Amino acid sequence: MVDDKNNCCGQDSDCCENMPEHRMCMMTRPLGKFDLEKVIKLADNPQYICKCCGRMANDKENLCSPVTLNRVDR
Repeated sequence: MVDDKNNCCGQDSDCCENMPEHRMCMMTRPLGKFDLEKVIKLADNPQYICKCCGRMANDKENLCSPVTLNRVDR
């Protein structure tokens, strides 16, 4: 778990201001007004989860701090 809020993608954080547009944290903004179909295509078979914000994606390039789903402690 990430303790430093400045490194996380929460609403109170500005860490993603300069994030590439292909990252899930940028694609899901503004809240409730994003292209849901585009996001679904990138997360329809998730292999990675962001250890910061919990978003999941098929490819690690679409996340800020990706880890493979099979490596997550359960």
